[in-house]
Amino acid sequence: MDTRVGYAGGTTIDPVYHHMGDHTETIQIDYDPAVVTYDELLDIFWSEHNPSRREHSRQYRSVILYGSEEERAAAEASRARVVQRAGWVGTAIEPLGVFTLAEEYHQHYYQKQVMGGLFGRLGRAVG
Repeated sequence: MDTRVGYAGGTTIDPVYHHMGDHTETIQIDYDPAVVTYDELLDIFWSEHNPSRREHSRQYRSVILYGSEEERAAAEASRARVVQRAGWVGTAIEPLGVFTLAEEYHQHYYQKQVMGGLFGRLGRAVG
């Protein structure tokens, strides 16, 4: 499993941290579906953040960006389960579009900080 930090979900050409326009800071995860499934990643996603928090900026909004119809359907089904348990959920589900890699100094932040919990819970090596 490996991650990259970047910008996605917007229309700005060549976004960078100080000029990302309408993009959202995102994390892209490469994974082996024989080791961890997309549904497992979605379950962990929902458990690792507050899905009912209100959006305070486009840069830091809560969103799942999907790359295929299968991912969209799985994300929507998982969101529906969370709505049944928690009520209102502010997390959006949208097509990925273009992912732009963030600057090098942003890379691996989540692996070292926030996402350490995700990888620890999966019990898998981080690349």
